[in-house]
Amino acid sequence: MLAIFTMLAMNRPPVSTPTEGMINFITAIAVIIAGAIIAQKAISGSPKFAWIREKGVFWAATGGISFYGANLTDISLDNIDLRHTDFRKANLTRTSFKGVTGLELARLQGTILEDPKVRKLLTTNNGRGEDFTEANLQGANLQGADLRKAILVKAQVLDADFSGALLTDACIQDWNINKNTRFQDVDCKRVYLKCSLHGNFLEPKPDSGEFQPGEFEKWITDVRDTIDLIFQNGLNWRAFAFSLTQTAINNEGLGLSVRSIENKGDGVVVAKVGVSLETNKTAIHEEITNHYHQAVDAIEAKYELVLQAKEGEIQRLQTFYDSQQKFIQGLITGIAETKREVIIKGEGNRVYMMNQAGDIMESNNQNIRAGGNVDMSSGNKITVGGDVTNSNLTLADANSQVSNSIQQLRDISTDTSDQLAKILTTLQKSINDEPALSENQKKEALEAVETIAEEGKKPSGQRVNKLCSMALNALKGIASAVTDASKLAEVFKTYLPTLTNILGI
Repeated sequence: MLAIFTMLAMNRPPVSTPTEGMINFITAIAVIIAGAIIAQKAISGSPKFAWIREKGVFWAATGGISFYGANLTDISLDNIDLRHTDFRKANLTRTSFKGVTGLELARLQGTILEDPKVRKLLTTNNGRGEDFTEANLQGANLQGADLRKAILVKAQVLDADFSGALLTDACIQDWNINKNTRFQDVDCKRVYLKCSLHGNFLEPKPDSGEFQPGEFEKWITDVRDTIDLIFQNGLNWRAFAFSLTQTAINNEGLGLSVRSIENKGDGVVVAKVGVSLETNKTAIHEEITNHYHQAVDAIEAKYELVLQAKEGEIQRLQTFYDSQQKFIQGLITGIAETKREVIIKGEGNRVYMMNQAGDIMESNNQNIRAGGNVDMSSGNKITVGGDVTNSNLTLADANSQVSNSIQQLRDISTDTSDQLAKILTTLQKSINDEPALSENQKKEALEAVETIAEEGKKPSGQRVNKLCSMALNALKGIASAVTDASKLAEVFKTYLPTLTNILGI
């Protein structure tokens, strides 16, 4: 490049006077110096002069080595001079560039080597204390790299290989890893999960002490498929259940699951939500958070929560519920205290409801029992306001219906009908005698018992397993609302496994 500028500067007509010659000489020197500065900036990767660099590299690389579109996965190019080489559209997954020279004069468009900072890291293997915020390190070969105290905030490290790397005191806030990101034999005593606006590293892991050899790899393997949701002012259980379910509905196949919920004190609650390894964690984190805040605002304003779903999605929602069974059981107290319902609005003749026991239930428009108003003004869409319970059904009515169903079950006289009737009678009595349950909770529990009795009257091949499963899940949810020492909890613990076997679910 410098030679081109020099030729342009010196290719002038002969001077006619000494004065003009001196002026032309000074001008030529200025042009040469300017050209040298521009060339140096272009070679070093300055965005302002990128077009000059691209043109220069294009002509210089003509006739050089071409890896255009080549698959260089796991190939070692260590200690080679690669100037004038064409890497465009090449697959550089875990390609090793340690000790490589001349890459600043290679064609690197569309590869991770295009970023000068990444290029320096891959060739020197030294990124200690460097800032790689939002850097594209996808598929990078970082074996043995020194990344101590490095900032890897929101870095893309899918398929990258950190085997044997030094990661102590690095900040890995919101970095994007997947199941193919390798961490074998990583040397790491501590990492940080947050970086403040002033550059300070916060939230060290482990919380105290240091990772022992092999512990970081195990820890990162456990957490790489989770999203941490931090609630600074306590957790509104109902809003969280809503936000999680709505996100699952919006992202089919996401595989959400609650791993743990921890109370850190001072109103801080941390919920760990499991996701599939290929999930865009940042996007899902934002979606759950947005739904949560919207739900909190709706609850405070005493509006109804409505989950938007498409017709025919009941099976997917039921599957989601089943995977969240333990989580829903833990939410039962918080949900029940609201005395409200979470409704899933369908686009056909169905509505899907998450009731106070945490069950996702299906109704059609001719069988809805509502304490509030049913608005069918929007065609087939149904919105139910208020508590979706039968306000006219008393506890005595519920007991009468259960007793009739149990008696009919006894009259059938099958191999399991008598045993099933005895268990359901015991459950009915224990539910009525439990002082910790509200009247509504007792009615819901008795409704589940009645459902089991009705399905139990049918031959095993004709039972609706989904209804049986939902009824049992409702009872399990009710069980979580009482203490383990209560008689009802003991009865549930004793008989629910037997019910599962009898019903064949």
